[in-house]
Amino acid sequence: MNNTVTILCSGFGLGFYVPGLLIERRLIALGIQAEIEVFETLMPDSKKKQTDNSRKAYQQNFAVALTSQKIPADIRSSLDAAAVERLLQQWKQEGRQRFIVLSGHWVHVMDRYRELAGFPVDADLLYIDADLSPSWKNLRRLNPGYAEGYREVSMYDPAKREIRYSIDAGPLEALPPSARNGRLVVHGGGWGIGTFREKFDALESAGYELDIAAYSSQEIGAAIHGRRYYMNDPEWRTWKRDSSGQYTFPPFAEVTGNQADRFPPCRNYQDGMYGVIRQTSAVISKPGGGALIDSLTSGTPLVLLDPFGPHEKINSDLWVELGYGIRYGEWAESGFDREKLRKLADNLRSARGQYPDYAASYAEQRSAAEGRS
Repeated sequence: MNNTVTILCSGFGLGFYVPGLLIERRLIALGIQAEIEVFETLMPDSKKKQTDNSRKAYQQNFAVALTSQKIPADIRSSLDAAAVERLLQQWKQEGRQRFIVLSGHWVHVMDRYRELAGFPVDADLLYIDADLSPSWKNLRRLNPGYAEGYREVSMYDPAKREIRYSIDAGPLEALPPSARNGRLVVHGGGWGIGTFREKFDALESAGYELDIAAYSSQEIGAAIHGRRYYMNDPEWRTWKRDSSGQYTFPPFAEVTGNQADRFPPCRNYQDGMYGVIRQTSAVISKPGGGALIDSLTSGTPLVLLDPFGPHEKINSDLWVELGYGIRYGEWAESGFDREKLRKLADNLRSARGQYPDYAASYAEQRSAAEGRS
């Protein structure tokens, strides 16, 4: 049988894609073969175009994004049946047995593979958020017993106010507050959604300089008040491999309004926005799963904006309860107090190394199961 661990990601949001890349790299570093697959490769071009259109609509109107979560959907209607069949046959021929699933969309495909394979299939369902995100909730609506035969792994236990696993973002240590630049990162997650664009003026009036994530050239403003703008290559898509056949972090650059677009490859996670985040005093963003991972691994507090759905509300509550984040409104009422950010950063630094790395735990459990421990 094939020993490769197949990590099933979704490009619908970077929070279900980047963690898969980080897990893949960590497993490879631990001596385990691993490989990424992205759900959108199983969709026809017309459906990918719809995904792009949705992204633009959500950026322009957060209310539209929130409403979209409430609409029941069956992702199977978006699949290219021939592409699914090719992938299943490839897995069977290669003897793929081990999987890590980051999106509920993939479980429809995995169920078919388990029927087809003719040998045992071992799969973790890895929940990146503190509660089920929309892909998992839609799956549960269609199949309440979807997890039967899988191993469910939650990164967080909000009822116990616990973090069960972390995801290693690389070798760089978290910087102490004294070594940081005092700036704030303001972003809207991988899709650029939420209320973050409304906060620039208030933050700058409080004396902060901003590192702003832009999502189109139209969002790149003048470098007033010390603003810096950063952007992922807007032409890059999660479902496209690079010239060597690998999935990659998004090409990334600091940008100015009069600059020709040039986005060098982002070979390591710290070469992208994460490298900017780890030098700053805080991140102002919606409480997505990716934002929590970045906060924990970089030791950077989160100033929490309006959540994108109920699952992000639970993410937000957990981060506040752990002392790793503060809601934007509460921080604003304090006069945007720097000392509050410092205390949150101290809490994060104290927790460094406290939470087991998921990939390392996976490798250890696999080793034990195979009798090598």
